[in-house]
Amino acid sequence: MKPLADVAVTVLEHAGVNAAQNVCTAAAAEPPATWLRRIWERMTALYGHAWVNLHGVTPHDETGALSLSGDTWARALDGLRGQQISAGIKACVAEGAEFPPSAPRFRAMSLGVPSLASVRSELRHGGSSPFARAIWAELDVYRYRQASADQGDRLLRDAYELVRERVMRGQALPEPPAAVIPHDSSKPTPATPEQLKKHFASIRASLATRDGGEA
Repeated sequence: MKPLADVAVTVLEHAGVNAAQNVCTAAAAEPPATWLRRIWERMTALYGHAWVNLHGVTPHDETGALSLSGDTWARALDGLRGQQISAGIKACVAEGAEFPPSAPRFRAMSLGVPSLASVRSELRHGGSSPFARAIWAELDVYRYRQASADQGDRLLRDAYELVRERVMRGQALPEPPAAVIPHDSSKPTPATPEQLKKHFASIRASLATRDGGEA
């Protein structure tokens, strides 16, 4: 599983190993389980007994095969690139939680899926991240803005879960706009008395011509 092999570089670099190039060369020769074990070590270092009590010291059982936890996490990591898993580990550190995330939650963290609370705050302040734009695309904006607080929250939650599921399945978020049309904040210039005089004279002449034609 190539994506897991890529993880080795990131994990070992965080651990203070400088031989990244050698790791890349050796990655293809070692089984994916080796790189899963590296991730196990990192999560154990972050969460200690909280991780070990849930998942064991290694992702393997006594026979050397993947344990239930090991197989579950291998499936959760499938398809992710090394940079994404590194982002997931950084998100764990930033979160500062006492207990480790579940495998699906870690996948979401690796893919940069924000929490519903973060999305709610971003939309309230006019944010335009790719995830927020994807949610706006799924919302009936008129209903959302006219709804009560509870109804609006349900609409937002439905859109959030839909977009979250798509991202978890590997669907790309919308690309950022190529350019933003600048807002013209300049104030209109008032007409001078001479311009107004010419304008009204033109209107009177136009009306007189029309009335003459009708007569």
